[in-house]
Amino acid sequence: MTRRRAALGAAAAALVLTVGGCGGTDGGSGGDGDGGTGGAAGGPLPTGPLERDESAENGPLEVRTEELGAEDVHGFGGGTLHYPARGGSYAVVAAAPGLGADESMVAWYGEVLASHGFVTLTMNTDTVNDSPDQRGAQILDALDHIVEDSAAADRADGRRLGVLGHSMGGGGALAAAHERSAVRAAVALTPYYEGEIEDWSRVEAAALVIGGEGDEIAPVSDHAEPLHDGLDGARERAYLALRGDHFVTNTPSRIVTEQVVGWLQRFLSQPPAGGGESDHRGALCPAPEPDDAEVVESRDSCPHRGAGDD
Repeated sequence: MTRRRAALGAAAAALVLTVGGCGGTDGGSGGDGDGGTGGAAGGPLPTGPLERDESAENGPLEVRTEELGAEDVHGFGGGTLHYPARGGSYAVVAAAPGLGADESMVAWYGEVLASHGFVTLTMNTDTVNDSPDQRGAQILDALDHIVEDSAAADRADGRRLGVLGHSMGGGGALAAAHERSAVRAAVALTPYYEGEIEDWSRVEAAALVIGGEGDEIAPVSDHAEPLHDGLDGARERAYLALRGDHFVTNTPSRIVTEQVVGWLQRFLSQPPAGGGESDHRGALCPAPEPDDAEVVESRDSCPHRGAGDD
């Protein structure tokens, strides 16, 4: 392990403990102190996740879950499978946590996405210290498990694959899309990447990158922004900088829910489970504009070229 990764691991572990002690995904404060010096919209940047919005949290479908131990799977550390109880054909998503964390850091994405009609596996990695490239390979193994061997294999559409991750898991999600062109959509949340991939232009998946402007673990200027800019071969791409730190996406705030669910609905061709209020595709274009509350910066490739309407 390099000194840089060792230092990152120590910082990440400390911040994970801080957020956990403050309620984690319940929207309490956490993180690393003052959260930076302010963003483009002015004013101090908050720490921790954005305010939780339970009205934006779940879709209309009943969700079933299956706990998976490492001994139950191949190539990753187990996790939890979340899937719609109602039969049908659903897009597939594997979600990975970051350095020093387990699946609990991405668990709410499993619940939310499954309730909107996605078969989702929130996964543990083989070890909490795995690199982004190792996480990318494990994400692909998790996708294979969902489609071939899971309790939801009968409703998992292997032609519509998506990946999602936080921190090093976000870097891993992009690495997975880099390695497998069948991945159609990728979501990288306050991503961190340090690894073997230098050219991201071969990624074809529609990619959404969300950064925290006050992120001191994975500063957006070093990670989220250059990762987004390097994805010039992606079907579509978008970048959103939110007013917060490394954990700004770790709660179901309205803007995070709408962007992530809408992105996957559109680019995995997953019809909104209940129509109307559960259809978040309209939140993508026009992209959110900077404001004094949540958004510091946004970049997009709108209008999308008919993607996801098939």
